[in-house]
Amino acid sequence: MVSRISTISLSVEKENRNGSTEETADFEKAMEICGNGRYQHTLLLVCGVIFMCVGCQYGANAYILPSAECDLDMRSEEKGLLNVAFLLGSVISALFWGVFAGAYGRRNILLLTLFSDSILTLIGSFSQSFKLFLVFRIISGFMMGAPGSLLYTYLGEFYAEKHRAKSICFLGFFFTLAWLILPGLAWIIIPLPISFDFYGIRYNSWRLFLGVISLPIFTIAVIALIYPESPKFLLSQGKTDEALVIIQKIYAVNTGRDKSEFPVKELLSEAGFEFKKDKTPVSSSDMLAELLKNIWWQLRTIASPPFLKYAILLWTIYFTNMFGYYGFSLWQPELFNRFESYHQSHPNVSVTVCELIHNTQSMNVTILEEPFVLLANEATAECKPHIDDRVFINSLTINAVCLFGNIISGHLANRVGRRTMPVITMLIAGIAGLGMYFVKSSLQIVITACIFSLMVTTANIVLSSVAVDVFPTHISAVALCMMACLGRCGAVASNLAFGMLLDLSCEIPIFLMAGITIFGGMLSFLIPSKDKK
Repeated sequence: MVSRISTISLSVEKENRNGSTEETADFEKAMEICGNGRYQHTLLLVCGVIFMCVGCQYGANAYILPSAECDLDMRSEEKGLLNVAFLLGSVISALFWGVFAGAYGRRNILLLTLFSDSILTLIGSFSQSFKLFLVFRIISGFMMGAPGSLLYTYLGEFYAEKHRAKSICFLGFFFTLAWLILPGLAWIIIPLPISFDFYGIRYNSWRLFLGVISLPIFTIAVIALIYPESPKFLLSQGKTDEALVIIQKIYAVNTGRDKSEFPVKELLSEAGFEFKKDKTPVSSSDMLAELLKNIWWQLRTIASPPFLKYAILLWTIYFTNMFGYYGFSLWQPELFNRFESYHQSHPNVSVTVCELIHNTQSMNVTILEEPFVLLANEATAECKPHIDDRVFINSLTINAVCLFGNIISGHLANRVGRRTMPVITMLIAGIAGLGMYFVKSSLQIVITACIFSLMVTTANIVLSSVAVDVFPTHISAVALCMMACLGRCGAVASNLAFGMLLDLSCEIPIFLMAGITIFGGMLSFLIPSKDKK
């Protein structure tokens, strides 16, 4: 049998060299012939920009909440709810868009959600009430949950297997890069003295910041129109001719040859979806029903030994990771601004975060987030824009350090044990989280935040790769989707905790964040080693 396969392979190679037009191949063989070249590089760039837009939307609340506080009359509880709104939308959409992408195509869902989000974000920037703005952020989170989950799949299905993992790692880099660009963009726009009033609508700098974010989303969606549906998806639907046309174009772009020179003239349908060319296409409702049955089968498989214990373990660890990751990331500008504002009026006083909050409350002065200070005299209470540049500089510094998380995880992933990096990084992150309670200056909190963010970001990336390695291919998609869903639930929980407890008792959210992160590090000791099945 082996010798027969070898003979066939040699025959195929010979046919390729002779320009034969009779070859039949599967997707992987066809993509190997196409190679990894300019087509994939440009697609990676386009998907990377889309992922940057996703990252900007996920982190935007950290910079719009301080300014929006005055316009929308928000307290810490409302700010926490607004942070949760976007994340809640992404939680709801975690499985929803995956189901429809399996029935109607990855490209169609990506384009639908990108265009919708860009328009709704722009419209939402005109919201004049907290409740209306809250609704728009929930919808935005629901829409951006699609590209946040589907881009890995869409991009990976344009690569041969040996190049797929590397391309996905490069794509993940763009999300981290977005969190470096975001504070810089906020630094440029939000301090601008812009305020227009027309027909009872006020439009100012933080609204402009949201509007600016919506423009690249729309632009990259227009650019993405020139790219086709995933050929691997088309093959799974039995559309071999359409898939062949796309792969021929990839071959032509990568090699510089005419697409008619592509040696493969017929593609094999993906296993599991055997279609005949003269067969009536399956309806969308039937496809959706089959997809739901397949998802149910995968869930039943995950719920059976030995996968169930690994699923619960990794989902719980990822929950703890995202609890700390988003819990601190979306509130760090608040902590920075409270330090900077307090030290401007008390330049020679050292104070911890919790002492700062307690002192300001006892003096009946509420120090607001980044750009505003609410005057103590309620009769003349007024929001006055005042941007402290250190807040943006600190955020830029932390997010720049986080880029090393991608480099570290990629460099060490195959050099250390499977559980080593999650254990070390999450334990260090938890200790750094505890350190936030003791710091007494803006510089100290920046150093502590850099350590925390670097470690928790590295752990986040490594945990995703561990999950791909632990679960077999036929259930990995649902397992990872569920892990992402529960991770977002952790982000929601941490932001609710910060919003409700920060002013009431700031010790609780800080110790809670650090304790849960350390708990996740301890659980990482239970991750199975590579030699265990």
